[in-house]
Amino acid sequence: MKTILLLLIAISSITNAEIYRWTDKDGKTHFSDNKPKGEAEDITAAVRKQNIDTSTQEHQKLEAVFRKENAADREFQQQQTQPSAENLEQCNNAKRYLNNIDRRVQFVDNKGKMVHVSEDERKARVAETRSFIQKNCKN
Repeated sequence: MKTILLLLIAISSITNAEIYRWTDKDGKTHFSDNKPKGEAEDITAAVRKQNIDTSTQEHQKLEAVFRKENAADREFQQQQTQPSAENLEQCNNAKRYLNNIDRRVQFVDNKGKMVHVSEDERKARVAETRSFIQKNCKN
């Protein structure tokens, strides 16, 4: 309970911060939320409502820039987060292939004949398959 009370006091002091303006001996104007030791003008009231435009025209401008999410946006987001069936199949095939070649193996062509593949070439295929999986498969 004490923590909540302290938090509320801290938040209220932040939201009620005062803004001061003063000019130094060189003629340079300064702004701060901490009152300086010398003379400073409290300009809190003057800047409190600065840059707040609640007119309909301003709302329309903002809506043009920051339009509301629609059904097409939601569908697009869903497509981006869920892989397609084709992508899932490619990823599963790549993972199976990687599992098969990630050790010493004998490569066989479509006709069942053994194909000579050097160890360096096998390692290159492993690296290429891992790279494909990393780029295209989320899990």
